[in-house]
Amino acid sequence: MSVLVAVQWGPTYAAVLCAVATVAVLHATTRKPALWHLAGGTALCCLGVLLLAYAHHRTVRTGLLGGNFSLYLLGHLVFVRGTKARHAAQLALSGLRRHREEAGLLKRAEAPGEPRAGGRLVPFTLTGATGSVVCGVGAMCFSFAALALHDILTTDDHPWWGPLAVAVLLVQAVVMVGMGNTILRTGVQYYDKVISSPDDLAGRPYVLYLRSFRDDHRLSRPHRVPLVGAWLAAAVGLGRGEEERIAAALSWAAPLVGVGAPGERVPKAGARRMYLPRDDWQTPVSTMMRGATLVVIVLGRGQGTLWEIREAMRILPPERLLLLVPMKEKAYDEFRALAADWAPVDLPAYRRGRLLSSRVRGLVHFTPDWEAEFVALKRPSPLEDQLMGSLDRALWPVMERLTALERGADGRGVGS
Repeated sequence: MSVLVAVQWGPTYAAVLCAVATVAVLHATTRKPALWHLAGGTALCCLGVLLLAYAHHRTVRTGLLGGNFSLYLLGHLVFVRGTKARHAAQLALSGLRRHREEAGLLKRAEAPGEPRAGGRLVPFTLTGATGSVVCGVGAMCFSFAALALHDILTTDDHPWWGPLAVAVLLVQAVVMVGMGNTILRTGVQYYDKVISSPDDLAGRPYVLYLRSFRDDHRLSRPHRVPLVGAWLAAAVGLGRGEEERIAAALSWAAPLVGVGAPGERVPKAGARRMYLPRDDWQTPVSTMMRGATLVVIVLGRGQGTLWEIREAMRILPPERLLLLVPMKEKAYDEFRALAADWAPVDLPAYRRGRLLSSRVRGLVHFTPDWEAEFVALKRPSPLEDQLMGSLDRALWPVMERLTALERGADGRGVGS
């Protein structure tokens, strides 16, 4: 039946029917395991990309944009629906969240925050329009590459530089779509809320996220695109940023809260930001450490990061401290040697794992006796989000110790 529809109605109607059928199947499996939702969300993302590519193909062939607008819109909606389904399914797959929920400790509270003062509509509109245009140009490059490849494969009379032109167009498509995605994400950040004072966190569960401000640019980017040079890694990336993925992977503990870089125009996506004065930030950070459910410090070469590690080891029980390692072995060894003069506890040796597209390579957690252990991140199943899936598995001992501490199993409290 589907073959007859494809032949009689044409590729457009067949694609529409496939999209509707996929959405129906995804909604029909709401009671199935989360893995089905993950597979369904992935299928929707692929279908959305195919619909967008086909819409551009028709536009290039016919020269009519208006006639294919509905196909553009459908492809975009299907892709967005797929990404949301994938994210929800990844959270549902989390064994950490499931265990905390069964123990009655899953904190669903939202971190406090208020919209930033000042006008945001104009920057949001400009960045949104610019990002959409850049993404559209990238998609057009992809369509031209597809048409050129079709001509090369179906005709014998084509220029010798045809394959080279296809490769250049494909690279341009990836670069433009990645840059457009980055611009769009920047526009959305104009509407992020900020926390006005550390006092707003009193009595609320939160995970304190600390890192060197110099690493904000790298960690706020999405995963790196494979086989793309380092000079493009900062501009090219698709999907959620790594900090957003870290926030989702730690959502079993509490919402993620971080200190924003002084003078930044717009907060980064991921942790809810709070801004402190440049000359008096250590006292409020120390206070927030004591009240946090978990303190997460991203290793980085900076005096502020070294002070935060030493202060956390001084005032926190070891179950409430987690170190993320966004560096390779050589850089980690250098940081380890530098931290030996600051931290009262020696950091463990580096352990190599299977490389992820993420910049985060591993984590360090501590036993109740302050024995440090390095855990290298391992790749999850191909369908899963790499960083969220790998962190969900690596954080299991951290969750168990923190849960035991919160239940009062060892009779200790924060700041002991």
